[in-house]
Order: sequence, then structure tokens, then C-alpha cells
Amino acid sequence: MKRMIAIPSVCLLTMVALLGCQEDDGEYGSGSNKIMLTSFANSYDSNANASAIARIDEAYRTGARNIKTTNIINSYSNQSLNDLDRKVLADNFEGRLENKDIEVDGRTVKRPIYEKNSNNKLEYKTTYQTLNLSGVRANSYSAGTNTNVSAGMTSDSRGILTDLNNYPEIPTSIAFPEGSVCYIPVVTSERSFLAFNDKNKTGYASLDNWIDAARQRFSDDRDHRTSQFAVGVGNEHKAAQVMFFEYDDEPAYEYSGLEYAKNIYEANYVAKGNTDPNTDSQRGLVNCTLVNEVAGDFLEAQIERYY
Repeated sequence: MKRMIAIPSVCLLTMVALLGCQEDDGEYGSGSNKIMLTSFANSYDSNANASAIARIDEAYRTGARNIKTTNIINSYSNQSLNDLDRKVLADNFEGRLENKDIEVDGRTVKRPIYEKNSNNKLEYKTTYQTLNLSGVRANSYSAGTNTNVSAGMTSDSRGILTDLNNYPEIPTSIAFPEGSVCYIPVVTSERSFLAFNDKNKTGYASLDNWIDAARQRFSDDRDHRTSQFAVGVGNEHKAAQVMFFEYDDEPAYEYSGLEYAKNIYEANYVAKGNTDPNTDSQRGLVNCTLVNEVAGDFLEAQIERYY
């Protein structure tokens, strides 16, 4: 599965008047034991022969996780939504990331990874930092140019990328209302791992075939590298990662694949330790496409009006 690396940040973004990261005491749609994360997704509606847009509300409460899909434009295909439990493979480890025994404390969501045939578990949590979106417009983002990490260059993109940028029919004069907040995930994991389930199964005959296809996913001239390694109990399963570096105003992407039970899967990769997403739009890009209910209601209304 593709992972946007965000070098130097976790996505793309910019803003003229950054209002900064703030603490969230529950007034932005989260409470001491629950948090709601809203995003928007596109698909194709074959019956309408046109694009479809949906609002995705992901709710974490102590003990459970729920996903609600609301069609905004045509009928969104939810095949890409992945709410199933996931297998987890790491160095000499196999386990399961389940949608149960979840702990929510403010903006921190803990989800244990249980080792196979054992009561042992790994610690895995996400803390959602907040950034105030009030007054942010589409022109709060400025795409960078001429970025090439492998050549030692850094991105000159700046600001805050929101769904106002992803839905360009919305006028650039429109700004988020007061109370709008985006959530920036900071992931902490006890160890590096790959996570996947049946929805991630591919039709490739071998991992080498998957690697060859993954290397062809970009038609531009960006540099890439491939690494191969082993995971699972006894490290009996082959895995690979294909990394594409930043190019022009595009961020870095990473694809991970593995062989398991004679099938080839694309997987989510989670690194050991803490991620360090950028939260300062003056320093680089900030990904603000995961928002609270206020911002979600605003975006839904604008999409309905202009699409």
C-alpha cells in the first residue's frame, strides 16, 4: 500500500496567516474517551458514469472503532474502505491489529497488537495534534518546485494543504469558519511492522512481479529505490518496499508488499518509534485533510454547492 512519506513533512500545505497548533480540550468534536476524524474521498459511480464524492467519519471510542460513509455526489464505492482486522508481520513476529480493546484518552488512540498464539502485545498508538483552520483558504497552500531528495535538494513548498485544494471548483475566496480544526497524526510504535488483510490481496503471481509493477507507478523522472527483507515468525515471509523520492510539487511515496500464504499483498508500513510530521507551515508543508466536525460540515456544504 502507498505511504506518503512527507519529506520534509507528512504531506503538502501552506498558509498566509498560520494560527498555529493548539491543545484540544474537547471543544473540537472530541472528548476524554472519544474522537471523530472526518475526511473526504473520491471514487467512480458506474451507474452515473461520473465521479462520486463521499464524507468519511471515523469514530474512535474506548473499546471500538466505527466508520460512517455519507454520499455527497453520486454513489461512492466503499470497496477501498478498510475496516477489517489486520495481520501484522515484523522481524520474527506475527500478530493481529484488531478493532477492539481500543483506548481513547483525549486525542490519543491506543490499539494493541496481539502476538499470534500468545497473550503478549505490542504498543501502538496515535496522538492527533491539532491545528486551527479558521480563516484558511485554498491559497494558503503554495506548491513547491524542483524538489529532488536524492540530489540533496529540499522542498520549497509551504503552507497548509486542505480539501479546498483537492476540490478546486470551490472558489479560493472561501475560508474555513471559526472552530475548524485539522488533526495531524503522530504515530508511536514499539517496533516496525507491516499490516494487511484480505482487502489488500493483489493478483500478482510473485513478489518480484509486484516489485516490477510498483517501480512503474510513476511516469515522471523521479528517483526511486527498492529494499527487500524478511518478516514473520522465523522470518519466513518475503517483503519489499519501493520508495519514490520527492519530485517537483509531489511528496515522497512508499509502497510496501509481501508474500503470505502463497498470495501477494500490499501492506501499510509503520516505522518503529515516533513519526515527526510537520506542523509549521512556515517550515514546510502541513497535511490538513483530516478534520473535525465543524470543518467537515463546512467542506460538505461547499462540495454540495460547487460539484
